[in-house]
Amino acid sequence: MGRTSPVVQGRSHARVAVVTSNFWPEPTGTSQTVWEFVRFLSDAGVPVEVATSMPYYPEWRISPGYRGKIWSKEQHGGVTIRRAWHYVSPRPSTVVRLLHEISLSLLSIPNLARTLWRARQAYVVSPALSYAFSGMLLAKILGVPTVLVIKDVMPDAAVELGMMRNRMLIAVSRLLARWLYSWADEIHTLGDGMRARIARDTTATKIRVVPDTIDAVELAPVPMRDNEFRKRFVADGSFVVLHTGNMGRKQDLFLLLRAAQRLRADNGVRFLVFGDGAMKDDFVRERDALGLDNVLHYPLQDREMLRHMLSGADVVLVSQLPEVVDIVVPSKLITALGAGSMIVAACAEQSETARLVRESDGGICVPASDDGALVREIGKIRQGQVDVAGYRSRARQFALRRFDRKAVYEPLARSHLTGMDESESGAAISGRPETRNVEA
Repeated sequence: MGRTSPVVQGRSHARVAVVTSNFWPEPTGTSQTVWEFVRFLSDAGVPVEVATSMPYYPEWRISPGYRGKIWSKEQHGGVTIRRAWHYVSPRPSTVVRLLHEISLSLLSIPNLARTLWRARQAYVVSPALSYAFSGMLLAKILGVPTVLVIKDVMPDAAVELGMMRNRMLIAVSRLLARWLYSWADEIHTLGDGMRARIARDTTATKIRVVPDTIDAVELAPVPMRDNEFRKRFVADGSFVVLHTGNMGRKQDLFLLLRAAQRLRADNGVRFLVFGDGAMKDDFVRERDALGLDNVLHYPLQDREMLRHMLSGADVVLVSQLPEVVDIVVPSKLITALGAGSMIVAACAEQSETARLVRESDGGICVPASDDGALVREIGKIRQGQVDVAGYRSRARQFALRRFDRKAVYEPLARSHLTGMDESESGAAISGRPETRNVEA
């Protein structure tokens, strides 16, 4: 899973520091996957401290209970979490994102210093480049070995999606990224395409693919007769196309609206969207302007409902803009595979998403932004022309083989426990259950 430095003399056993701009209790994306990693280490007996922001994502509003504070410290799941205030606005323009990162980076310096002090190793999570830079710089000053964890390749993702256009800002961001790559003792990223892109700017041998993971029990499919999602949200006889999670630019949710517009006369098809994010208000406004009664929007549901939704939907839509190729691997795809969903992925043919869908044979790909192709596949599935049971079974089996949390993270947890007494570290690992449910 990646090499770890030998125990540093005088450091606190195997204590690990994590520097991430997004973390629990935020329910989607990087926040969720970093929490799953941290929780696994903590459950295995590795002491972990986290330096992060006040929770704000995907709504882009600081959550109630955290407002009005400059700094806070809390314990959750055996993990110490230090937070700092930052600027945020529900309309996240380039300027807002820049002010968010700068304010977080500056106000987090005391927390970063406390979290990194005497740590055995630091995991510094990007895409927040300036916050990652602050964490990496302090780690180097304090002599803490570092792993840079790249969830989105920045600033490439922002540039290619049209979210960053200022040439000076792009140049500074690329410089920050190169510094991060060169300072990191090791780099973890999510897929082969992302690894190849990062290798353009740094030594390829220090880059490892460490995928996001699933918990087999948490995502166990729920039969339709017992499925709470079907009972609460789906009218009898309806065919449901589902999107759940972040509603950002790269998700291309206007594709869903165009497909719904094509099918507006068909009372049997409903498009259900559960989520929040930077594009939510625009999405809802466009839906209302088009008068699409077949598109329903709901807030994000509790985590325990996720497996009901993903296994209960007739189609789970994973959509991306055509520009999204090798800058990200969507965690929602891995989760959908793990839940045995009937996946239709609207994505670029050469993208990481398309590669995973083809490799798993656990879903159907259609061209990115092609609403006509999406509607045709929906029709085939409704008419019984697709082996839905086969796709669902292959998706889940592939995810269990490739993304099982214990298989991916346990070697890393063991390496961090080498600084503890051998019998103690063995007991910490062997005492864990094979799988567990995630709190979030």
